Amino acid sequence: MKTLRMTTNGWAGALPWLLLLTGLAGLLLGGRAYAQGPPAVLRKDLKQDFGARGDGKTNDQAAFTRAADFFNKRAQTPAGAGAAVLTIPKGVYLVGQQDAAGNTPDVLRLVGCRNLTVAGADSATTEIRYAAGLRYGAFDPKTRRPYEAPTGMFTDPAYAARGGTCVVLQGCDNVVVSGLRLNGNSTKLVLGGHWGDTGIQLPADGIFVSDSRRVSLRRLALHHFGRDGIQVLNHLAKSLDDPQREAILLENLTCTYNGRQGLSVTGVSGLRAVNCSFSHTGRAVVAATGKALSSSPSAGVDLEPEGGVVANVRFENCRFVNNAGVGLVADRGNDSQPNATKNVVVAGSLIWGPTNWSAWVTQPGFLFTDCRLYGAFVHGCKATTAAEATRFVRCTFEDRPYHGQPAYGSFTMHSDAHARYMSFTDCRFVGTHSYLAWAIVAKPDTASFFHFRGNTFLYDYAQLPQGSYNNLQGTVFTGTTVFRDGPHRTALGRTNATMGNGGAPQSTVVRAPGSLQLLASNCVYGVITGLDIGRQPARARDSASVVVGPNNALVMNEPIWQPSELYIGPTSRLIVKKGGSLALLRHAKLVVAGQLIVEDGAYFFLDPQAEMVTTGRGRVRMGPQAIKARHPTLN
Repeated sequence: MKTLRMTTNGWAGALPWLLLLTGLAGLLLGGRAYAQGPPAVLRKDLKQDFGARGDGKTNDQAAFTRAADFFNKRAQTPAGAGAAVLTIPKGVYLVGQQDAAGNTPDVLRLVGCRNLTVAGADSATTEIRYAAGLRYGAFDPKTRRPYEAPTGMFTDPAYAARGGTCVVLQGCDNVVVSGLRLNGNSTKLVLGGHWGDTGIQLPADGIFVSDSRRVSLRRLALHHFGRDGIQVLNHLAKSLDDPQREAILLENLTCTYNGRQGLSVTGVSGLRAVNCSFSHTGRAVVAATGKALSSSPSAGVDLEPEGGVVANVRFENCRFVNNAGVGLVADRGNDSQPNATKNVVVAGSLIWGPTNWSAWVTQPGFLFTDCRLYGAFVHGCKATTAAEATRFVRCTFEDRPYHGQPAYGSFTMHSDAHARYMSFTDCRFVGTHSYLAWAIVAKPDTASFFHFRGNTFLYDYAQLPQGSYNNLQGTVFTGTTVFRDGPHRTALGRTNATMGNGGAPQSTVVRAPGSLQLLASNCVYGVITGLDIGRQPARARDSASVVVGPNNALVMNEPIWQPSELYIGPTSRLIVKKGGSLALLRHAKLVVAGQLIVEDGAYFFLDPQAEMVTTGRGRVRMGPQAIKARHPTLN
């Protein structure tokens, strides 16, 4: 063993050895000399520490107030940075104490809290329920009777009876709320007259998040609130491109039977909702009146920036079902307003509108992927760039009934002179009683065209729709797009579709590589102004084709605004199958730079005042038994 000896520096040379031996001794003694455990978590119990009863009879509002006061005061001290848990044991906690003026204080108002968890046992056994008989709406301040203002907009605060908010998170960071049922008990409210612009626009919310970061709301049921299940109003982002995200997480929630919205997002940058339901808004019936409590827009989710931005929002596997208003709404209102939304994704979700639009989007930056939209989608963004456009990927648009009630709308997709750059990729459009699509460009320019890439349009009628027709004016088809019968079609009567757009030359485009196949039974596709098949492909080997199947007719209509031209590009083909029909009416023009193939038994009609020319290597291949006449029934 080496001997430790004094040096000219005294014990300096021996110091490292002493430290080593001391450390080894500490390890042998279990590390107690140096190891430190994690900071202790402060734990509080709503019953034991703040006097709540949770018996469904005693009003526990004061206990929640004491709990909020404790954590809010703690947040102002150095200890406020430490982790803390407020446990709410199983039980029914009655809340809601309204003063004579109609003011109902918030139940659990947390301000500036950090690293706090509010945990119930689970949403089935831990309920915070508002008391019956609370007033909500406009009431005469003298008589306290319901007051209905004679004007549409009414905002006199003296007449306002407010419901308050159950949980408020203001200026908080890293807060979790989980395992609770928040019941606004709206069916037992005493309703006053309208307050605000429409309905009752007064606080009566489940959870209100304001200027907070890293908030997680998990395993909650929020229902029967007079206004919103949840509202998120953050003004932390400085711009749409602010790199800091607020990390608001909604997971395994149900926001149902609320009066105005399941979820209102009026400001946020960074919100994710997973496995949530925002449904049945505006459907709760108030017992005293027998009428539903519904305030506009009565949506499942409303994304509406108010003085800030709504950006980097994602909905995954969510449900927006049976709302009195729109399932998901993001309305810009005025196209001249600066952009306030960006990067909003709705993925793998169900949006079902039996009495109103499934979704209404005019704000920029929305992408829908793998969604089912039952009931008509409406509008789309009037985008100035492709990045702002409304886009759909692998979505299904269908008029599927909801518990026997037909889905809303005459079309599964309805965009009337509103959208630009709008696109649909690998989507399905299914009509059982409605038409498939009404798509009219906002302007007669190529930027306004609707882009359909590899879509399928299914006519699945048991009874044909009446009074209108499919309308695809200003469209670009790429990939393989097919119109065909659905598996349940029994009504085989004639249906009509219009393609084209007044004022835009070659306004229906089949771009190479791509194929448009018209295969449904008894369908007539009328083209206005132009059909362009494979003009100027990006690569010389790329081709485009249009196939007109049996009992289908492609008709180049008489021009209204300008000459109607059907153009077949050098590498492209138009094929008319047996029983199908191609008709060129007066003043229409057919230019064949590729191939026109009319099979035996197919119909081909060229009006004496129409024109057909071949150019370059163009060829017309007419079967010997092709019929040079109009189809007898598809005219």
